[in-house]
Amino acid sequence: MLKNPTPSPIQTIKNFLHQNSHTQLHITFAALEITNHQNGQFLNRVQRQQSRIILQKLPQTGVAKINVLDNMVFRFSFQFRIPDAAAEFHNLKMLSLPRPLDHGKLYVDKEKLRLSFRIDAPDPLLRVEITHVYQSILSLEQFCTPLCGQTQ
Repeated sequence: MLKNPTPSPIQTIKNFLHQNSHTQLHITFAALEITNHQNGQFLNRVQRQQSRIILQKLPQTGVAKINVLDNMVFRFSFQFRIPDAAAEFHNLKMLSLPRPLDHGKLYVDKEKLRLSFRIDAPDPLLRVEITHVYQSILSLEQFCTPLCGQTQ
């Protein structure tokens, strides 16, 4: 019996964002590694299993949103511009990050989804750089949003 290969993060996200749907895609990854740095110095590393994000196309043309559910401090979401189907998802800028988060980037390839952002502080010495690396998709579930069933 052949097992289905693990779907790649880049292909999963591209396929979802380039379909005509108002659903949310809940993606569960086998592993999440969160690393923190302050002033270039390593602070700590946390590893989690079965971590989730929620991906959703927004009604605004060309914009999507990711809800980050497994953060170390609080859940948050951000928006990003959807690249055209041929473009790569390398170093996309995170839009609409909640304060105190800023300088966010999204990177997706065949093996991982990486989020990097900064926790801002009035004193530059207190700023913390955070990186989330999600690997190995375990499951994909689509759920309706309030816009499901509406015609475009």
